[in-house]
Amino acid sequence: MIKELTYLILVMALFASCEDIYHPKIDIVQGHLIVESLITNDPAHNYVLLTKGTSFYDEKFSDGVSGAAVKLIDGAGNSVKGVESSPGNFHFNLVPSPGESYKLQIIYNNDTYESEVVTMPPLPHLINFYTERIEKVEYQNDGFGNPIPVTVVARELYADLPVTTNLSYYRFGMRSILEWYYTPPMTGAPGASNPVTVFGWLSVYYNENYNIAGPKKFSQSNQIEKHPFVRLPYGTIQFIKPDSTFAGWIFVLDQYGTSQKSYEYHEKLNNQFSANGTLLDPIQTQVYGNITCKTDPSKKTFGYFDLNSYRKYRYFLYFTDSQPNGSITIREITRYPIISDEGETVYYPPGWWE
Repeated sequence: MIKELTYLILVMALFASCEDIYHPKIDIVQGHLIVESLITNDPAHNYVLLTKGTSFYDEKFSDGVSGAAVKLIDGAGNSVKGVESSPGNFHFNLVPSPGESYKLQIIYNNDTYESEVVTMPPLPHLINFYTERIEKVEYQNDGFGNPIPVTVVARELYADLPVTTNLSYYRFGMRSILEWYYTPPMTGAPGASNPVTVFGWLSVYYNENYNIAGPKKFSQSNQIEKHPFVRLPYGTIQFIKPDSTFAGWIFVLDQYGTSQKSYEYHEKLNNQFSANGTLLDPIQTQVYGNITCKTDPSKKTFGYFDLNSYRKYRYFLYFTDSQPNGSITIREITRYPIISDEGETVYYPPGWWE
């Protein structure tokens, strides 16, 4: 009996020990400087944003860094001071041209941070812009969480890009604007006025990953062929109001000519964004930019100084028939008025309407 009681006590002690929760000791490390920057030949796309990473236990994002001095320094040592419009947000009264070289300098808390010297590439352009009908099977979960195959039919937008000695790497910003209109039915009541047509629009952005393009390794081709941008659906009922009519898409494309190093940096960031928790996933400390702390090299700095050439494009697209021989309208728009993210007008469409 005593022997059995001893075994029982040992088993109970074993289970009790399994209930202890292990609390690892994690050192609180002060945030590193984070630099988001882009300088182009278009002042509307130029900025430097300074923030600091938060510690492991912080529950909020860092605000902009105040008290820093930011400069652009050219190859001859001439500098232009950045103008701070809000905490950590700087712009420059300078418009560099392709072929010019600069480095970014930041002085903060008695430390000096500098980027590598970067040269602006030639202005980018597209060889060809086009769209194709695609039909592919994707898997979606049913009401019980089981994956079921679904055939998706859409229009994919593509471009062919030049590869030259001075420019062969690109990055893109994209926005699709859906146009729609709605005319209420006439009531037929005596003295009733004609119904008022409503014109509306909304924007779709693509920010999941950086859209970058570069030549394939060991490729000798003088162009990048069929680089994909976005996929536009044939059906738009999920976007617009009931009984409204689809009027077309305006596709806004920002093209940046960049460098191989910038391409590789953003490629690593894309790998970070798509990490799914495996041992081979890249970790944050593996994604280094081109900015270092000159006064204390042990201080890590995250971010990249980009000096990119820039060109903008707009296209109008209209399609409704999802059949392989369905017609499609596509034409380039040569005016670039500001378009709000979404809105509505009555009687007449806005002046930028296509």
